[in-house]
Amino acid sequence: MPGHPNTTQALSPAEIEAALQTLPHWQYHQNALQRVYVGANYLQALETLNAVARHAEAADHHPDLQLNWKTLVIRYWTHTLNGVSALDVALAHQVEALLSVPNADSGH
Repeated sequence: MPGHPNTTQALSPAEIEAALQTLPHWQYHQNALQRVYVGANYLQALETLNAVARHAEAADHHPDLQLNWKTLVIRYWTHTLNGVSALDVALAHQVEALLSVPNADSGH
């Protein structure tokens, strides 16, 4: 993918730790970057899931998404590497920016 971060090599533990310093709401869990988003209610969490899904589709790199009542778990990892790539980190940053925009989850 021209212009996209490297997806051919998994990041080292030190590189993942450095990336997490810039992603305070994220953690490294079970070989993936993970963010737990808590909405005000089920509908807000669902709308947020849809916003993240639209972003993932546009980026052609899809996180695992798990919705439980008002909680959304977002997990980025590169399946072919069985680890975290630079693209996963870049997309985690983009999703974090998306989550910080008021009403981004509702599409308005």
